[in-house]
Amino acid sequence: MSEIIEHRLPVALLEKSIQSGSEYGWRQDDFLEVIEAARKLQMGIEGGLVQYVFDEGTCELYWLHYYTEDIKIGENWINYCNRTAKEATEMFQQIIAKRNIEKEALDNFTLVKQQQENGVVLENHKLFIISFEDKKPAPVAPINEKEKEKERSRDRDRDRDRDRNRDRRPKKPR
Repeated sequence: MSEIIEHRLPVALLEKSIQSGSEYGWRQDDFLEVIEAARKLQMGIEGGLVQYVFDEGTCELYWLHYYTEDIKIGENWINYCNRTAKEATEMFQQIIAKRNIEKEALDNFTLVKQQQENGVVLENHKLFIISFEDKKPAPVAPINEKEKEKERSRDRDRDRDRDRNRDRRPKKPR
């Protein structure tokens, strides 16, 4: 069984999380604290988006997202974690400053309108989903054709040597 990466976060932050399917989300007031904790734990931030989660269903405002760029060629993991935390934070802050999230939810989802009409406090159902990632190797620059041919030649030599040595092994008696 693989580890659930979110479980690496401090217990106090996990207790504030709300699961939406297999995703974890936090309230607006907790978002920056979660991002900073993940950065300190060297967890990459893939990004996320805004959702309204109700017992009756989930309304995903997929256009209000804070996805980060993939790891770059030659970028080390710590720099990647720092960069993605910064990117997610900046995009989150832009959404908060420039968008009326509740109005957009009301304009786009009948379920959100129904919940408001039933007296539900929409703010209590607004989540900021965050997706994390574990350490993975940084991509390497592609090698040129000369280097590829050298690599193929080394592979052929290694295979030839292995085949020669195979013939030198003692045979089992019959």
